This record gives sequence, structure tokens and C-alpha cells, in this order.
Amino acid sequence: MATVETEIDSIRVTAISPERMLILKQKGLDCYLPLLISPHQADIIAAQLQGQSEKSVEADRFLADINATDTGIKCITIYREDNTFHARLLLSRCDQTSEVNCPIGVAIALACRAKAPILIDEALFDNPGVHFTTIAATNNGKYDHGAVYTG
Repeated sequence: MATVETEIDSIRVTAISPERMLILKQKGLDCYLPLLISPHQADIIAAQLQGQSEKSVEADRFLADINATDTGIKCITIYREDNTFHARLLLSRCDQTSEVNCPIGVAIALACRAKAPILIDEALFDNPGVHFTTIAATNNGKYDHGAVYTG
């Protein structure tokens, strides 16, 4: 599985459901991956991005447990299985690595706090990912910055 590094572009409120839309942007390209996350997960990520770590209690506890064992977060990987997105933390300790499944919101908050890369299976950008240059061409050259498009 080839992976690409992404960064958080935005967190948006969806008009049709209570979930939030987390938009990840592939570094160096105008390619985006929208992910539906719960309001609670969105709050954790937003608090972390705004430097309000007291609101991300789950991430704090998890990171404290990781640090207590002299373990570091190398990266997180987001993947899709059975049409559902999941996250894995890649942890390293004493030159050994291990993977741990984790909720996406907590994993991304941990990646932000640990300054660890957010990796995504490159193939995911082919289906649900969005290339805005392609959309602009099909939308008479107009791009609506407030809209979220899915492919």
C-alpha cells in the first residue's frame, strides 16, 4: 500500500447531518479527502489545532500512556475497510514498531500534538478524493470555496 502525506485543510459542518466533515489535503497537490466524523471527534481535533489541549481529554490520556512507556508516535495511517474509514497509530519503542487501532479523531489529535505525519492510502484519493482542478473545469471554471465536493 503506497501512502501519501496529508494535512488538515478544514473542519466543516455538514448541512444534511449532525456529523462534521474533516477535509484532509494531500501535501503539494490540490487533492482533498473528505471524511465524516462525529461532532465529538471534530471538537477534539479543533481544540488541538487551536491549542486548547484541555478539551481533548482522550488524546491527553492516550498520549500520557504512550509517553509513560517511552514510546513515540511515528505516524498515523488512515485506511478504508468495508467502506468505513479507520485509523492506526504506528508506535515506536526501542527500535521496534507496533500498530494500534484508534478512533480517527483521537488519532489525528495525537498526530497534531506529536507533530507526526498523517498518511493516507494513495488509492483513496482516486475514489472519494477530490481534485479541485477537475471540478473547476466541469463547473464552468468556477470554484465555490464554501462547498464540499465529493467524487
